[in-house]
Amino acid sequence: MFVPMISKTILAASLVAVISASVILPAMATSFASWQSVTGSSVTARNDKTTTLSVQASDIVPRHTSLAAGFAWIYSGGPDTAFVVVTHDGLRDSAQNPDGWHVHSVLLGGTPSVSNACILGASPDTNAGISIQGNTINVNVRNSEFTSSLSGTVVGFSVVQDSACGSGLGVDIVP
Repeated sequence: MFVPMISKTILAASLVAVISASVILPAMATSFASWQSVTGSSVTARNDKTTTLSVQASDIVPRHTSLAAGFAWIYSGGPDTAFVVVTHDGLRDSAQNPDGWHVHSVLLGGTPSVSNACILGASPDTNAGISIQGNTINVNVRNSEFTSSLSGTVVGFSVVQDSACGSGLGVDIVP
């Protein structure tokens, strides 16, 4: 469960994201890009303080894209649903890299109408080292940034508008 100050930050960030999304997301294609499928992944504990998450994608991962998309490692237990590496040019919710790839813990759920799940909340800015080389993304992250252990399941996704979601945003999972 989020503490009140974090909830206020999340609410403010969500409102900014919904307003921005209403302008940006309609112009985006609803089909998935060639790089969004996962062909391999790993979660490797480097030591008791740091873990490296890795995804091998089906094509070269762009450093910049107009898509609101990314990859999600599913948590094995709550309170959040997934730890994501995401890019969404124009939706500024990261101080580390607002116009590029960055990370969040996210809570998914709800009753979506056009997406697979509603975005119910996202953690405040989380710092991580992100490296993109060809079709591979490596994310070095402090273990303290995780809200639970990761299950090992990784999926590609796109952020889409979904009016049935309280945030106005949902995620479509790459089949």
